[in-house]
Amino acid sequence: MRVAYVTAGTIGAGHLVRAVALSRALSRAGFRGTLDVVGPPAAHVFGLSHHAVPMVPRELGDASLASRSELFRVLEGLAPDLVVVDLFWAPLAHVLPALHTRAWLLVRRVPPIWFVGPPGLPFSRGCYERVIAIEPGVVAPSDEHIEPVVVANPDELLERDALRRRLDIRDDEKLVVVAHAGAPGECATLAADEAMRDPSATIHAFAFDALAPVQGVKVHDGAELFPLATWLGGADAIVTGAGYNTFWEAQWLGHASRARFVAFERPIDDQAWRIATCRTHVPRANGADVLARRIVSG
Repeated sequence: MRVAYVTAGTIGAGHLVRAVALSRALSRAGFRGTLDVVGPPAAHVFGLSHHAVPMVPRELGDASLASRSELFRVLEGLAPDLVVVDLFWAPLAHVLPALHTRAWLLVRRVPPIWFVGPPGLPFSRGCYERVIAIEPGVVAPSDEHIEPVVVANPDELLERDALRRRLDIRDDEKLVVVAHAGAPGECATLAADEAMRDPSATIHAFAFDALAPVQGVKVHDGAELFPLATWLGGADAIVTGAGYNTFWEAQWLGHASRARFVAFERPIDDQAWRIATCRTHVPRANGADVLARRIVSG
């Protein structure tokens, strides 16, 4: 079986991390097929089979041009049995009907206007065999809700001293991890703020953008310990944005009680809502495993 995961996300690494979560879950489920990721160029592809394509709104929004687009050409060449679309349905509005293949749409919390669509390009529910909500509180034309998709499971967590050994941190030092994969500069802001809040702590910041030096903070490339969520048992405190991945990793893996979430403004993601509404929601399963089992079972 050939699966194509398509995303048009460009802020941070979240959309590709969700692809990693699905890839890892498929492996756990004994999947024998292929998973290819198609989306905009990215600095980190996390070992995925990643096909970088431009997402050109003028081209993809025109039915006469979409079937000659780079996105269509790549997908046609991959000949997937199933296309899994990560939230951004508009670039596929004219591509999917021309491909004549099964498609599932994964939906997290977005404003209701997201499913109205831009002028001349209304959302077509008929393009999708399944529309699956992957977060509580989703207001969308979804068929079903599953628990959030997370990159790792509790049995994959490393020992508490693994992170401290890797970073050369004494057991009696207070270790604060600042972890954020958002817009450029956001992680540095979190790190600088934390250094002022707790100058006695040892602070290590992990980001996927080029992070400028921050006084009192050790800076790392976020790919260095990917997925970082599995290492966080060694952190006394965690500071992070409330994006989908970092928030639900903390809830599912048991880090939430040590986490300070900061809401960043996003056009289609209400991080303040997530902090205010979802802190008491403890997932009963990893949605990535639920998706993988459904893909494997056909």
